[in-house]
Amino acid sequence: MAGIALKSIERVQPLALAEQSQDIEADQQYRWLLDHSPVAMCVHADGRYVYVNQTLVRKMGAQSAGQLLGRKITDFIHPDSRAAVRAQIAARQHDGDTGPPLEMVILTLDGVPREVEALAIQTQWEGRPAHKVVFRDVSAQKATEASLRFQAALVAHASDAFISTTTSGFVTSWNPAAAAIYQRSAVDALGLPIGGVVGADLDLAAIVVGGGVVHATHRAADGSELAVRVSVSRMDDGFVVSCANQTALRRAEQQCQRVVASLQEGVVVIKADGTVESANPATLRIFGGSMTGVGAVEFAKVAEVPVYDANGRLLTRDQRPVMETLKRSPRRGCIYGLDRFGDGERIWISINWSLLDPSDPDRSSVLMSIVDITDQHNAHRQLAYQATHDVLTGLPNRAHLVALINDAIGSAEYRWGAVLFIDLDKFKVINDELGHHAGDTVLEVAAQRLRAALGPDDVVGRVGGDEFVALLAAPIQGVKVNALVRRLHTALRKPIRIPAVCDYTPTRRVQIGASIGVVAVQSDEQRCAAEILRAADAAMYQAKTTGGTTCHHSEVASAPARRRQPARRAGQPART
Repeated sequence: MAGIALKSIERVQPLALAEQSQDIEADQQYRWLLDHSPVAMCVHADGRYVYVNQTLVRKMGAQSAGQLLGRKITDFIHPDSRAAVRAQIAARQHDGDTGPPLEMVILTLDGVPREVEALAIQTQWEGRPAHKVVFRDVSAQKATEASLRFQAALVAHASDAFISTTTSGFVTSWNPAAAAIYQRSAVDALGLPIGGVVGADLDLAAIVVGGGVVHATHRAADGSELAVRVSVSRMDDGFVVSCANQTALRRAEQQCQRVVASLQEGVVVIKADGTVESANPATLRIFGGSMTGVGAVEFAKVAEVPVYDANGRLLTRDQRPVMETLKRSPRRGCIYGLDRFGDGERIWISINWSLLDPSDPDRSSVLMSIVDITDQHNAHRQLAYQATHDVLTGLPNRAHLVALINDAIGSAEYRWGAVLFIDLDKFKVINDELGHHAGDTVLEVAAQRLRAALGPDDVVGRVGGDEFVALLAAPIQGVKVNALVRRLHTALRKPIRIPAVCDYTPTRRVQIGASIGVVAVQSDEQRCAAEILRAADAAMYQAKTTGGTTCHHSEVASAPARRRQPARRAGQPART
């Protein structure tokens, strides 16, 4: 018996070894299939990866399986998905337990989220419970679904009519915009020829051959005409037709044009090549009525008129706001002066400009808004003029003269050659005997005569009641100064007619003279304006002490000033 049993065992052992070898070979083949499967797979036990195939390694952005094995699976699960994953793992208690597919978000090695669908089963790995998981990447599917939903929403909410037809032109879809535009519900349109529901003959195939776009006149259900832009695309089973209601667009454009046309502000659109694309009526009014047909006028030609900066200085061509400047630096409130077309009147404008398409500055048009600020500008200049000029005579006042002298001394330009301090003689007698109106007349006439006797580059101003200062342009020689002083004396000695105040007062004639102090100004002058004026005042005082109607030249760099009297208005007592 024992021999028989032994022989039986000897026969069984080779059979068992053969079966074991076959099992090992089958396991190896199965492992090879897993490793090379195009489907991403993993096995995790105790919350850590114990196996990952090459597809999962690649999709996780890893270089090898070693970068994933042994790591926690939660390291690669988005926080929003971890609770659902833990719940499914806890629900699988026995070998072979599975759960429904779970949509979740995993994180690659570099943290990029990817949407996947995971299907897991409880199994064994090296004698301990484990979970085998198969992943299906659904990112592309989700994106496609989202795109389809978005496109469907666009079609449903679009302002254009979107109509699908069969190859023979029968309507298969009709969006809400089509119902609104053509005043026909989808129920009334589906299954009918498209020409019948849009109120016009449409050869869809011919439109596609002709480029896909035509402009046509359609009719709504109530018979009203519609200006429509029709776009047709061929599909596998028919056509997709887009109908844009140009009637509403034209209405909006006309409304916008009416608004722009009614603006008091000029609005100009300049194309990238410098051509004026459009200009509203306010622009024509601001620039001059003769500027007709501005839509065809090149901006460069329009800019041929003289253009000035805010201070009235003529701009050179490279300083003007040409297209390159406009595109480089959008600006607000830039002030320019220009001479109007036709009448040549000087106007002042405030310009704002900006690109209509900042993302493409090279091809973008430029929008300019123009405001006529001539009145405000002139009012501002008038205030500035009044602050620097004498109200009675219109001559520069003391502050202005001081600024002119100091500016010349502080610059490299040698501008003034001499300063004359002029004090009228016999003014007090005239003012006291004939009254303030006579004194004002004398001052006005004296100012006119002084201005007429001086050269075109010279400046004369009033610094006090009967005191004037003349700035003689450089270079000037002493001989010419003496001749000029004699000319001033001659001009001032001429009789002055004092008009009658009322009917019973006679017209009077008076005669005045002047005491003049002269100070030479050097090209390397070190004195300030106040010192030069003090020296000229002192020289004038020396002339007056000699009997009046004379002049005195100051050769002292800094002459002592006499005690000055307060500045007087016309009509106040003056020295004789």
